[in-house]
Amino acid sequence: MKKTFLGLIVAMFFVSGCSTTMQKKDYSAFYAHSPRSIVVVPALNNTTEINAPSVFASTITAPLAERGYYVFPVYLTDILLKDIGLSEAGHIHQLPPSRFLDLFGADAVLFVTIVDWSTKYILISSSVVVHMKYELKDTRTGLSLWQGEQRAVRSSGGGAGGVAGLIVMAIDAAITAMVVDYMPLARQANQQVFLPSKGLPVGPYNPEYKTDQSKF
Repeated sequence: MKKTFLGLIVAMFFVSGCSTTMQKKDYSAFYAHSPRSIVVVPALNNTTEINAPSVFASTITAPLAERGYYVFPVYLTDILLKDIGLSEAGHIHQLPPSRFLDLFGADAVLFVTIVDWSTKYILISSSVVVHMKYELKDTRTGLSLWQGEQRAVRSSGGGAGGVAGLIVMAIDAAITAMVVDYMPLARQANQQVFLPSKGLPVGPYNPEYKTDQSKF
């Protein structure tokens, strides 16, 4: 009986170890191509919030630049694409990555899909949610170099109990309903998604370039 129990424990550790290994990202394509410059195209918006892409665009450049990459100015990128008749994000995302090499000379193109950008209410509490999916592709080969997904949430409500606590929670939820600022959450998500151990290794304009592989 003891041997059987011990065998089960060993098997569980083995399966757990295999699962962890399988979940680790494969960075071989990324390191093989080592992009230096990234162009971020307009985000594909799968939500009903029409302002989500513009707010998102204002928060994406800094975290990529901090990781050590040259990032093409997002608003100039948008203007150039519109000038050549590419105003719909859905159409832009269907273009071959090589098109962005021709247009910008960028090593890689970042496609982002906004999955959720909303405020949800449950009784007298509320939650502001942003959720994005990211994919970085090499512009010369079209290969996917990296994929990521990030969700950020800010909740209101909670605190003291009793009638006074309920009043405070109701006021907090009401304020959230009137003034919803998604920018801090978008900035938080974009900061977190590029960090180790599943984010982007640093680029050539970061002092840790080619020395941070152990973090991934």
